[in-house]
Amino acid sequence: MPVRQLVVGKAAATSALALSFFLAGCGFVGASHHGPEGGASSHASSLPPSRSTTVATTPPPPSPPFAVKDQTLTFVDPSRVTPARGAVPGHPGRVLVTDIFRPEGAAGALPLVVFAHGWDSDPGLYRPLLEAWAVAGYLVAAPILPDSSDTLPGSPISNYPAQADDLSFLITQLLQGGAGPVDPNRIAVAGHSDGGTDIALLALNPAYADHRIRAYLSLSGEIPVGVDGPWGVPTPGSLLVVVGGADQYGLAPRSREVFTSAQMVKVMVTVTGGDHIDPYVAGTPTAVAVRAETVRFLNSALAPGPATSAGLTAAMEPAGDPSIVVTASG
Repeated sequence: MPVRQLVVGKAAATSALALSFFLAGCGFVGASHHGPEGGASSHASSLPPSRSTTVATTPPPPSPPFAVKDQTLTFVDPSRVTPARGAVPGHPGRVLVTDIFRPEGAAGALPLVVFAHGWDSDPGLYRPLLEAWAVAGYLVAAPILPDSSDTLPGSPISNYPAQADDLSFLITQLLQGGAGPVDPNRIAVAGHSDGGTDIALLALNPAYADHRIRAYLSLSGEIPVGVDGPWGVPTPGSLLVVVGGADQYGLAPRSREVFTSAQMVKVMVTVTGGDHIDPYVAGTPTAVAVRAETVRFLNSALAPGPATSAGLTAAMEPAGDPSIVVTASG
């Protein structure tokens, strides 16, 4: 598949229309005096001539739901390497072709979510989830990861350490404003499957810690095999772990291990009967509710002031679907 152009704008707005606000001024008019039985008063009126007054109003800033515009940006890290993908040889540097989802009309520096897709996959699969975050007011960046993507030549491989570093590299690049102003105090990382494992690495392993990150979303991930610890070192920030209770790859207990190992503010969502992918991207009421839970977590975890597990739980309950179980302790 050819590599996409450096910047490709897509003018079509998607997902949801922004709210409209209608404001009107109020007029006040003076009255004249009249004598008995409707006749004119024998005394001259002391009131000034009638006049109207308009009260100026300032419309509130735009708020969710936002329309979404997307574009593609390419970032290159020359300091690291891309390993071989099967018969396709490796090469110096890492090229991160990145889908950007921007809430149209959102003002000021935006909160950022950087997302890692799963093995043998790409950001396109996750569009419903990525757009849900952008509709809620988040700038979302989803790179095609050069190790595990299904859009590049060769066979995808798992490379958790390099992909965790890819997310930190993208944070650095996006803080420079190439996709618009980013609020450095409201940065989150998220990932699904192998991408969720990348997030576990960032959240639990001090060798990959990036303390610019305030919120971590590990979706159907695990603690990676073959990567040295320690694991579960106290970490600033907040963690959300989500998994389907019927994950066909057996990730329900392994995702819970991510949750129980984390020494940080945390909350877990288990989707009763949920599989590996549908709870995040399907059009079912359950999937819509799961996406809403991730937005509620982001809003709470990135709010001003310190987050608490109890506060995150309160923000996420009651969930919008009876199959969603929210847990606040390991």
